[in-house]
This record gives sequence, structure tokens and C-alpha cells, in this order.
Amino acid sequence: MTRRVNRIGTAEEKIIRTFARVIGAGALVFCVVLIPILIIQSRELAPWYTPVAAVVVFVPLLALWPASFAKDLRWVRGLGSLCAATYLLAAAGWLVALQGQISPTREVWMSAIPGLVAMAAALGWRPAPSVLFLVVSASTAEVIRHVTRGDSQSPLLAETFYVVMTNSLFVVATIAAVQSGRTLDRTLAAAKRQSAATAAASALYVERKRFDGLIHDRIMSTLLGISRHGNTDHLSGQSAVALAELDRLRASDVATEDLDVDAAVALIRTALVEVDEDASVDLEVRDAALTVPREVARAMASAAAEALRNSLRHADHPEVEADRLVIIDVDTEGLRMLVADNGRGFDPARVPQYRLGISVSISARMAAAGCTSEIHSVPDRGTQVTLRWAAP
Repeated sequence: MTRRVNRIGTAEEKIIRTFARVIGAGALVFCVVLIPILIIQSRELAPWYTPVAAVVVFVPLLALWPASFAKDLRWVRGLGSLCAATYLLAAAGWLVALQGQISPTREVWMSAIPGLVAMAAALGWRPAPSVLFLVVSASTAEVIRHVTRGDSQSPLLAETFYVVMTNSLFVVATIAAVQSGRTLDRTLAAAKRQSAATAAASALYVERKRFDGLIHDRIMSTLLGISRHGNTDHLSGQSAVALAELDRLRASDVATEDLDVDAAVALIRTALVEVDEDASVDLEVRDAALTVPREVARAMASAAAEALRNSLRHADHPEVEADRLVIIDVDTEGLRMLVADNGRGFDPARVPQYRLGISVSISARMAAAGCTSEIHSVPDRGTQVTLRWAAP
């Protein structure tokens, strides 16, 4: 099984799409249930009103369902605003088109859906305007019901308060869900940035340790040898190498200069050993003249270390330790790495979005350096992580 990196949408987008479908389905139910009431109450209204009002009120609500499958959520948000506008327009038209009264025992169909319309508006509006619209729409619906039924004995203010409070449960739930999704997305983005910064710092730390080793091996050992044995031919050659290395460091930008194959492999090996001291690496070099950008070497070292770390944490069975394999292959086409094990494996499609080990420390880290990564894994059949850099 291969992990495919597809854009599945943010948490806020998923919540908005889900609520849009629920509202669309609810509008369909209301539309069917209210048809007899629409027909009966049309007798007390101007002939043109009921067909027009039914279309402008229910069509935008029903359209939320197909709009939820669109790539751009502007359709959902736009339809939510349209629902709010057409509902208030239809409510105003009701008062103009009213030509009679209905029985006080019957409900006005317009008063059945202000909460549903406010939920649609809340998908694209801020919390305050959404709550304000609920109050306005519910109050308008209650006024329509009060006037149409000629129910002068009914306490208008108390009834309006009851309708607003009843519908606010659904509207506030919609607002809270959308806001929770937005907060989760912000938290996840901040965690990804922090994880990426940590991965980059880790790669830089590994490289710094490598340079510390070079200074110790080339310079300190030379000075120590001279202090003990004086100048010899061997130490002269070693000091020449040390001076050449210092000249190279002084004349170049060590943060950006390309690395030869040996240096790139050493950087990767160092990162792996930091994770597992017993890690063994199979190396095959078919193009020793290849140069590797330093950022690429850092990214591959960091990603390989994360892959090995994940293997050590998750691959072993309770009674059997998994076997691990690390291969570095260098040829004229670029550099390729394989980190594999025969352990427990996993289903990449079920990895939660908030788990950052693969998405940030491997996939995003490699992509940022212009490299590619593939994760193949099957439960109980092991995992293979392939890292590639294509030479220009």
C-alpha cells in the first residue's frame, strides 16, 4: 500500500461541507413536509407569491448539498448568504402579499425554517452576524405568524424569545463546529511549523557535529602530534590536509555549498547513527563525481533518521524484533535511499492528520528541498520508505 499525498481539505472545510449536506437534506425534508401547508396558505396570499417564495427560499437551501462537493467552498458560503437574503426578501413579500388570515391553530410555513436558514448563513459568516441574523429572521417569522393568524392573544415578545432560543441551539452548534475546525487547523499549522523547524535544527546539529569531528581529526590531532613528537613527514602531510580544509571552509559558504558524495553520505550516516548506534548502511556508488546540494543532504539525513526512528518505535512485534535495511544508492541520475523493515507495518490511509512524523519530517521536509518521498506499507508485512533526489 502506498501513501498518496492528496489534499483532503482542512478540518474547517470538512465541517462546512458536512453541515452544508445536513442543511441541504433538512431543506429537502422541510420542502416535502410543508407542501400541503404551502398549498393551503397560498389561498390567503396573492397568487404570485407562494410559487416565487418557495423557489427563492428552498432552492438555495437545497443547492447547498451539491455545492458541498465543489472544490471551492466559496459556493457554499455564497449560497449561505443568498439563503439569508432570499428568506428576508420572502418574509417582506409575505406581508405585502397577505390578503387574509389563517386559523390560529395552524402554523405559518415561513416560521418553520428560520433556524435552518441561520445555520446556512453561519457556514460563511462570523459568529456575531450569524447570531444577529438568527434574532432578526426568527423575530420576523414570529411577526408574520402573529399577523397572519390574527392571534392578538398570543404574547409576541415571549413567543419570539422562545423561537430564538429554540433555534439558537442549532445555530450555535454550527458556529461552534466551524470555529473548532478553524482552531484545529491553526493549531495543526503551528505544530507543523514547529516540527519542521525542529527537523531542520536537528539536521543542522548533525552537520555541526560532523564539522566538529573534522576539526578534531584534522587540526587538534595535528597540533597534539606536533607537541608530542615534533614535526615529521606524516604530520607535515596531515597539517597540509588540515590547512587545505581550513582554506576550503574560509573560501566557501559552508551553509550552501554542494557536497561531494563522501561528505553527503557521511552526513546521512551521522544522522542515522544518532538514532541507532547499530545502524548499518549498504552503500553503492556508481558516480563518485556527483555533487549533492547541502540542503538536499540535510533533508535526506533528517527524513532517513525519522524513518529509522519510526521503525524502531513501531515495527517490532511483541515477541519478534524486526529486521531493518538501509541502502544508499548514488549514480548519475542522483541519490536514492531506502529505509525498510519487515515489522508490523501500518495502513497509510489511516494515519491521523495530526500525526506529523510522516507528513512533516519526511514528506514535507523532502518536498521543501526539491526531493521526493514514497512510503509503502502493509499491516504485518513491513514498511519501505524511499527517498529520491534527481540530479539536474
